[in-house]
Amino acid sequence: MKAHHVVFLMATAIAILVIALFLIVIVVELRKTYMKLIVILGAVQETADQTDGLDAVVATLADDIAAGSAALEGGVQRLEQRLGDADEQPSAPPNVYS
Repeated sequence: MKAHHVVFLMATAIAILVIALFLIVIVVELRKTYMKLIVILGAVQETADQTDGLDAVVATLADDIAAGSAALEGGVQRLEQRLGDADEQPSAPPNVYS
């Protein structure tokens, strides 16, 4: 074998070794990322399990808000009726001297 053949084979082996090491580093980083994702997904699942009971609380709050809104609407209607009646009947200004 000539010297340039040996150099070519050595360069090829070094290039393959560098590519293999690069791929191994990528695999290690991907494995670390995968493990972090497993931890994060576990925390998300735990949070979702803890918040399952909030549906009843949210429904109760929505009902309370709807009842409060209905009460306010009723109060506004009564106030408008009273003010509407007052607008129709002219009233004398209150006598502060009697």
